Amino acid sequence: MLDVVSTGGMAKAFLSEHPIYVNGEQDNRRGRKLRNGDVILIPGKGKVKIEQAS
Repeated sequence: MLDVVSTGGMAKAFLSEHPIYVNGEQDNRRGRKLRNGDVILIPGKGKVKIEQAS
């Protein structure tokens, strides 16, 4: 877990100031549906792959 933002309000502000990449494409939409296998990259913060818990 990257622990970048903790609330929706913080996410809105963060997304307006930082580039976020989902599966290699820039996407700064708040509320985007993430699916199993998606890779999220936040430059300077790290990368996370979404995986379904078993």
